[in-house]
Amino acid sequence: MNITNPETPLFGPNRTRLGYEDQEWAVWVSGMDELHEADTLAAALELANELNGTFAQLRHNATGMDDPSHVLGAVVLRWGYAWTADTEHRLGLKCGHPTCGPCS
Repeated sequence: MNITNPETPLFGPNRTRLGYEDQEWAVWVSGMDELHEADTLAAALELANELNGTFAQLRHNATGMDDPSHVLGAVVLRWGYAWTADTEHRLGLKCGHPTCGPCS
């Protein structure tokens, strides 16, 4: 799914599904519109961290604001939606973190 509209909500009650509803964990890369499946929350967070670090380095080395690296970002997805524990809790959903107190 190519998200080019800056007003497309990634978080909140009207958020847009970016991935697949039957895939518990994944990482979506904006700007490239890539999905990378992950087996666990920890794996998804680690992959997103690595990708975002690489994208930060690319932005640091960019020659101007029109450089394509300015649209790259990695977002953890759960069941196809952009994920943060806080977002899931605010929506009344279990966040998927194995040691989350509010969800147990």
